[in-house]
Amino acid sequence: MDFLSLSSPGLYKILCRSRFLSESRSKSEVLEKLREILPKDLIEKAEFDSKNYSSSLKKMGAEIVSYFDQEYPSLLKEIYDPPPNLFCFGNIGLLKLSYLAVVGTRKASPITLHYSKLIPNFVYSLGLDGIISGLALGVDAAAMFLTLEQGMPVIGVMGTGPEKEYPQENRNLYKRMKSSDNALVITECPPGFEVRKYAFPKRNRIITGISPSLLMMEAPTKSGALSSASNAISQDRDVFVFDHPLQTQNQGGKKLLSDGATPVLFDKYQTEGEKIFHLEEILPSNFEEVPGMLARLGKNKLNGNWIDIGNGFIRSVQ
Repeated sequence: MDFLSLSSPGLYKILCRSRFLSESRSKSEVLEKLREILPKDLIEKAEFDSKNYSSSLKKMGAEIVSYFDQEYPSLLKEIYDPPPNLFCFGNIGLLKLSYLAVVGTRKASPITLHYSKLIPNFVYSLGLDGIISGLALGVDAAAMFLTLEQGMPVIGVMGTGPEKEYPQENRNLYKRMKSSDNALVITECPPGFEVRKYAFPKRNRIITGISPSLLMMEAPTKSGALSSASNAISQDRDVFVFDHPLQTQNQGGKKLLSDGATPVLFDKYQTEGEKIFHLEEILPSNFEEVPGMLARLGKNKLNGNWIDIGNGFIRSVQ
């Protein structure tokens, strides 16, 4: 039995309950402790799984970072149930840097997506190096794309096996991540692990476990992003929340603020003279003035002074 076999689902559950990882000094010590308590058939099954994992990972070009390897994130070791192995695509040296965990709803408001471009500025203000997120649609994808564009390190955490890029709508993000020296994609799930709902909340503990701080960009009352906030709180991480009047579903974020989370004010990072407004604000009170309003709208869009950011919201740059 080798350390890769610890990724076998049956063995992993026993490993987490035993606390052998945190109480041992080496891979060999963990394996020896497990051999003493495990039935022979489970050991044989784990050894069989390990051979399959090794073959699959080699074909995919994935690297393995184990709990006792020097690249393994030090903060992640401190959580209750750290993964024994991380299957990685990309620059594993990025695991030694410091990250802001960024989470939020898959159905983000246009204003939230707009302000996501300022996340790198906030990262620098905290003295961190990059961001880590969950490769989901909405806030995750937007924050990761925008941060990569600004040349900042990005880690994406999967909730599936390393061969399964999920969701498929983010295939361009996966492609961008895997082709960048400034990005890393990781998962604790072994090859062949199917898409299961419970794996995504479980994945969130890794996102917050690697990070000293979490930023919630937007979350309704019922949101998977709130499980990340719960993990961050239980792991004694700092929790920041972005809240804006033009957001459509940030009830969860507001609740975190009322519970003591720190508000984030992105306005100080904006370009001077930039503001956001809705088309309803310039809608004339009588029909005769509509053609003039439309002409003004067209002219400002054409010259780049007004930029449509979606759902009727306009970014004005003077």
